[in-house]
Amino acid sequence: MIAVFQRRMTSLGLVARSECRTSCARVSSTRPRFRSWRRIIVVAACCSAVYAQQPKATEFLARALHFADLYNWSEAAPAFTQAEQLFSRAGDRRNALYAKLGRIRSNIEREQQALPTVSAQLAESLDDDPLLQNDRELRMFCLIVKGDIDTETNTGAMRRDWEQVRALAEALGDSKWQYRALAQIGIAAFYDADLETARKDVGAALAAATKAGDAGAQIRFLTMLANGLVQARQYQQALPYIEGALKLAKATPDSGDQFTAEETWTQVLIGLRQFDSAEHVIDQILTRARETGRVSHEAAALSLGADLADTRNEREVALTKLDQAIELCRPAGLTRQLSELQARATEIYRKDGDLQKAERSADLAASSTQASGNIWALPQRLQALAEVQIAQGRYAEADRVYDRAEAFLDAMIGNEATAMEKTAVITASSQIYSQHFALVAEHFKDPQKAYSIIEQARGRVSADLLQAGFVAPPGAKGAERTLSQLRLKLMSARSTDEIRNLRDQIFMEEQSRWVTPGVSILKAKSREQIGLAQVQQALPAAVTLIEFVVADPSSYCLVISRSGPSIVRLASKSRIESLIAAYLKAIKAKAPSAMQARNLYDVLLGPVREARQKQTLIIVRDGQLNLVPFDGLREPSGRYVVEARTIIYSPSASIFYLLSEQNQQAPRAPDALLAVGGIPYSQSSMTKSGLTRGYDPSRFVDLPASTDEVRIAQAAFPKGVTRLLLGASGTESAFKSARLAEYRVIHLAVHGFADSAFPDRAALLLLSDPKAGEDGFLQASEIVHLRLNADLVVLSACDTAVGPLEGQEGIANLSRAFLLAGARTVVSTLWQVDDDSSLFLMKHFYQHLSSTQSAASALTAAKRDMLRIFGQKALPYEWAGVIVEGTADGSLSAR
Repeated sequence: MIAVFQRRMTSLGLVARSECRTSCARVSSTRPRFRSWRRIIVVAACCSAVYAQQPKATEFLARALHFADLYNWSEAAPAFTQAEQLFSRAGDRRNALYAKLGRIRSNIEREQQALPTVSAQLAESLDDDPLLQNDRELRMFCLIVKGDIDTETNTGAMRRDWEQVRALAEALGDSKWQYRALAQIGIAAFYDADLETARKDVGAALAAATKAGDAGAQIRFLTMLANGLVQARQYQQALPYIEGALKLAKATPDSGDQFTAEETWTQVLIGLRQFDSAEHVIDQILTRARETGRVSHEAAALSLGADLADTRNEREVALTKLDQAIELCRPAGLTRQLSELQARATEIYRKDGDLQKAERSADLAASSTQASGNIWALPQRLQALAEVQIAQGRYAEADRVYDRAEAFLDAMIGNEATAMEKTAVITASSQIYSQHFALVAEHFKDPQKAYSIIEQARGRVSADLLQAGFVAPPGAKGAERTLSQLRLKLMSARSTDEIRNLRDQIFMEEQSRWVTPGVSILKAKSREQIGLAQVQQALPAAVTLIEFVVADPSSYCLVISRSGPSIVRLASKSRIESLIAAYLKAIKAKAPSAMQARNLYDVLLGPVREARQKQTLIIVRDGQLNLVPFDGLREPSGRYVVEARTIIYSPSASIFYLLSEQNQQAPRAPDALLAVGGIPYSQSSMTKSGLTRGYDPSRFVDLPASTDEVRIAQAAFPKGVTRLLLGASGTESAFKSARLAEYRVIHLAVHGFADSAFPDRAALLLLSDPKAGEDGFLQASEIVHLRLNADLVVLSACDTAVGPLEGQEGIANLSRAFLLAGARTVVSTLWQVDDDSSLFLMKHFYQHLSSTQSAASALTAAKRDMLRIFGQKALPYEWAGVIVEGTADGSLSAR
């Protein structure tokens, strides 16, 4: 075969006979299983020498790029370098650029320090180079290379790269890169701690690759899925995926050495405590890596050997192997891998009690991480360094290291354009802020700095949106309309194939919304933190704000009032969360829960002096506290908190201030009330539509008391300034077109659905309007784009205050979506409240609201009415789940 290639090149007059012999000799010296694709790379480089043979050279270069992508990029760098030079010499700029991009991709492993710079240069070229703007295939390949680079350095940019690749692949009819791009988008979701989306995206890509017979992609995607499960420590679940990848690789002769798959397999074996098998695989990887000169994989095998030794409590052996791996990576310039090895050594030194060596390793890991351009990992590396310094009692140094970590995080959050990307950064780094807060609270007792630390992240995205404003991303409204239309078609689908096809389309459209979400792009990236003094001035004299930080070994709360701030130490996170679980279990079992309510009060509010003195408490919750109704806790006297105090919730102290300012400055809406209720779900097609979305059909029942509830709300206002959407008129399109900014109060007595995995899918259930293209599900992603000027929104629906917890950003729910849309106060629910209880509370709520009370005071008074009238029969389940979030003052006269 070598002779055939030599004769072919010579007969074409492409290069001198001696150059062909040299190239072919290089091919002959390679291992047999790699010769097939290496030959193509060499031939592509030789073919590129003659401009007259450009089409043939282009064909060979395309095949070279394909095989390098499939098998081994790093070993292809010399050939791509040669090809780039020869194409440039021939004046073929297009193929020279292709080869240059191949060279860049081949050197990702070697030139990690330069990756951020290279990514920036590629971004400029994509914007400015006419060739990259007009040649869609070349542009797609450039984005692929940039996507691979950004995978190493910038998750947000990576996601945008691969979404553009997917769009171009669709336009070009390139199915391979459509599913490969989808897999990479799934990896971006994984990096953002969204394991569910990652599994779905990579799983869909795997199905497409299997259908296309793309063995290389199948191996890669199976390994990706296994690796994601390994990171979640779900080793047994990962086993069939990685075994499938290795089985397929064995059945594909030209698939090359599967180092990555075998390394993942080793992690699975260690996790399953199959130590002898793991050791055997490690030895095999080491042998092949040394034979082929694959330094990075040799270092990876040594690192796995260290993990195995550490698991066996052989820490000296583990550290020796890590030292060997470090010595391999340092001269090879593998800075990212070097940083990971140093971070691993830090962990082992800490477990061994050698804090000095742990600190040195942590410091080196942070330096290597920064040098590698991996800014995403740098805050976590600095966190590890601060933890070691705290363990040695060097608190001031740890404080400075945390400051540095938060400076990087602040830059990362600011650099992200969309709310979803900002939230992902905050969610992944929440522990840094809570640990730093604990350090300052415990050892410096500095409320001012403690406030500054936690308010950098607490409710940050929501605060940015309220402060800076936002605009819909291009195509966001179109994407929502497309989804609604697809769901309407699904309702009338007859055949299984039609249903599957529509579900596939819906899935793909939802993935597009993940990357270009309907949740908002900030108008401005700069941010000025709301000062502690500003929050104090915004608090009425009878009001105290209590901001919780739940952590181990101790939790804390920052108490802010007009008279000044203070910090109070509380119980551990584990203790608090166990009490929360017991309390909610008793509540939802419709039990009196007196003991559980008292126990939780003792650890949360009992230590806070102001909680016993002030009439109104603004509660800024953290973690599982977002699920707790504080006014349902019991004081030492045995009475409920609601009997003596008004409880209001806020996502953060900054958001409380911003909403208070907004409440004072906003123009008064001309009309009083828009209310929706009495929707005939049982007579509509919404049950079928709900089934297609995975909702429980038993929940699509009529709400007979909702009509009465809406009438009660209407009776609280003068005639002529209210509008009701009752019964069949309660469509999503009618609500959206109702001049929403002109109503002071919006009341929705409808079904609500929360989604713990996908907050954008949380929805209020109205009626569909096929002619208007509305499916009846008013989702959170649509709500944030409504333009409201409401003093109050009442969500008299189930689960409107619950959703996924997103670290310091808080909880993503329908209530938060209405606040972002322009509501100053939102009444919502933590669980399903029965019709009779809801009707009672709303009747008394509107009675008190009409006497110029604030929404918070009116709801508190309504709850007290229920306790006074029904006594011990009024269980917390019937009233405590209705909560109010937003402003503390601003009476809202119904008249």
